[in-house]
Amino acid sequence: MLLTSDDIESAIYFSKLHLASIIFGYPVFVLIFGYWTRFKHTKLVFALFTLLSVPLLFINFLSETSLRYGQQVELVSYITIFGDQAYLLTGETYVYFPIMHFIYGAMSLFLAYCALRFYRRKQNELSAILVFTVFLQFITSYIGYQIDQLNSNWVYVGGVPMTLLSFIALTIISRGYKEKSIALSSEVKQKESLHLVFSRLAKISNEENDASFYQQAIELLCQYSKADYVIYGLVDDQDRSKIRTNLVYKDGNQVDNFLYERAGTPCENVLTIDACVHRSGVALDYPKDLMLMQEGIEAYVGYPIVGANKCTIGVLVLLFKAPLNDEQILRTVTDVFATRISAELRREALQNELKATAYVDYLTRLPNRTKLLTYINRINTEFAGRDEQALLMLFDLDYFGDINRKYGYDIGDQVIKVIGERLNNYSAEGLFFARSGGDEFALVINKVKTDINALINVHWTAIKAIVNQTCFVGNRKINISCTMGAVLFPSQQQDNFDVISASEQALIRAKEQGRGKYTFFDPTFLSNKEYIRALEADLLEALKVEDGLSVYYQPKVNKAAELFGAEALLRWNSDKRGFVSPAEFIPVAEETGAIHALGRWVVEQVIADFCQWREQGLPLVPISINVTASQFEDPEFIAFLISIVKRLDLPYHLVELELTESGLLTDKDNAIITLSKLRKHGFTIALDDFGTGYSSLSYLNELPLDVLKVDKSFVDGLYDERNRELVKSILAIGQAMELINIAEGTESLEQVELLSSMGCQYFQGYYYSKPLPKIEFEAWLKKPLANGHKI
Repeated sequence: MLLTSDDIESAIYFSKLHLASIIFGYPVFVLIFGYWTRFKHTKLVFALFTLLSVPLLFINFLSETSLRYGQQVELVSYITIFGDQAYLLTGETYVYFPIMHFIYGAMSLFLAYCALRFYRRKQNELSAILVFTVFLQFITSYIGYQIDQLNSNWVYVGGVPMTLLSFIALTIISRGYKEKSIALSSEVKQKESLHLVFSRLAKISNEENDASFYQQAIELLCQYSKADYVIYGLVDDQDRSKIRTNLVYKDGNQVDNFLYERAGTPCENVLTIDACVHRSGVALDYPKDLMLMQEGIEAYVGYPIVGANKCTIGVLVLLFKAPLNDEQILRTVTDVFATRISAELRREALQNELKATAYVDYLTRLPNRTKLLTYINRINTEFAGRDEQALLMLFDLDYFGDINRKYGYDIGDQVIKVIGERLNNYSAEGLFFARSGGDEFALVINKVKTDINALINVHWTAIKAIVNQTCFVGNRKINISCTMGAVLFPSQQQDNFDVISASEQALIRAKEQGRGKYTFFDPTFLSNKEYIRALEADLLEALKVEDGLSVYYQPKVNKAAELFGAEALLRWNSDKRGFVSPAEFIPVAEETGAIHALGRWVVEQVIADFCQWREQGLPLVPISINVTASQFEDPEFIAFLISIVKRLDLPYHLVELELTESGLLTDKDNAIITLSKLRKHGFTIALDDFGTGYSSLSYLNELPLDVLKVDKSFVDGLYDERNRELVKSILAIGQAMELINIAEGTESLEQVELLSSMGCQYFQGYYYSKPLPKIEFEAWLKKPLANGHKI
């Protein structure tokens, strides 16, 4: 370093101070610029620089000649560029001095990185200053090196860049604090202004005069924003391509409302996308918007008015003839006003809906059954004596009960709601949609003038498309279909209740032909309805007088045709009707409730046969009795079953209760409780038709079961490889759960061989035996039994 004195001790002392200031400055600059650029690892880098610098400080002060020089130092006379005499301390380089060069290089790289971070944050001025400082530091270092080599008569200027950087940094920080102080003061004023405007908005919101709310709110927004125009408008009900203004303020004064096209205006973006803000040049961006051009509008702020179901129904717009410099606060205020107006509109809509609750379905917002009957009655009255017709299309969702059982009633309600919304969207003039109850909907088409079949096909195609479209409820995808019945009125039916009844009969007939179809009402359907009523009456009468009712038994056997058990099957050979198929009378019994009386009769007959066989000394095998869902849910039936078996002192395990998946899925928790109770008494529980329902393996595992029956539909499909793999899986499930597997509907040796190879041990089907009357079945009891079944 250069000195004016030739005292070598002073030179060494000042050299130590000079080096100490440089070493101390390294971590300080790292800390300052690291935090300034918000470098997340600043503390770590600072710690590393400090860790390297502290030892150097100690070495510098403990060394006899400072960190820079070794043991041999001397003062050399030196003439500076200014002509002054000075003395230069020189000597051999100390062994640790290169570490300072390393730290210096690392700090320069870090400052360069900070410059890059300033640049990325758009602080170009600071970035340029840092880059220039690093560059200047290298220049001054080079000058210092040349002086040390006595190749230059310059003076040391190594500290100039950092001094300048410190000065500039302090200047920028000072200026920043001043700007922040001004900004803070402005922010305080803005917050006070916002507090005032929001307080006034809250006050007018709480006033009872609903009619004046919108006007007062728009006036308040106009006063706050100083906008040249404030416009509040809603999408026109008659023409949705246009917006009809409700309130318009120009220069603070209310002016007449008007209707304008949405297309080609920024309002279209507000309605279809979201809030739209143009700080300047909006008229140039939307040249088709004549109002913007004619009024010389420069800036635009628009926010959506949101109605029910989060649908955008209007706009709240601020227009300015001058560009906006800082629109953020204005955006917040406009958003709050738009939200409050939206809330008020929804409140009014809800109030109107509550008034119409008596005629509106709460879930779909469609007219309810009461409104439907009223509407049909009005049409019947209006069309009386005139050659005009209307069409009622009644449709319901196929297998909707399965959705409720599988996912729960909340999910089912959401599906109904989605379908209702879609139907509402499809609704148009002359189309009256209603929810007539449950999963049933209705469409009334007024004044039918075209070909009836063509009209039905058009709307039926649309309805199917609406219903068949996948319903997304939460993270579930639910697919559903529908079936429809149609009736023309008043020509086919005149009373409003009869019109509904006729469409219901057509709907029933459509379901009989296959789901997803429609049927047009035919008067002969009423005779079919009478047939069902008559069949129900004859069935109940047969129970009283035992007219042709009997129980048949179909054997369950092992592969060697040894009897393992049997299934009790009800047959009806009526004196009046002849043989009536179970496929015909069982559904009628379930629909009408006669199944409860039939079920008791079957149980009594099976128990009576057990007692007779016991008296005859015949071996007894388990007999399975089919139990429907409604029987299973009936506590009286369960109590009756337990009572009759106990009273006649029969082993409970001889009575096997056969239930279907759908029957158990109706109420899972109660099903498990009831099954556990029956099993505790000793009854055998069999799951019939496994694989045709929706039960999960976890649910199946919870059920207290003894027997798993493979449905006949799977056995019939054994020749298809995919079905064969499915049967293997079902049998594997049964084996894993230690259940007895029985294959239903085995009709050939090939089926038996295949099933046997898969591990199935027991079979039931025509290959071994058809259902037999009691006398013929007794012959099976006299044969050798499988597994030594004998009581």
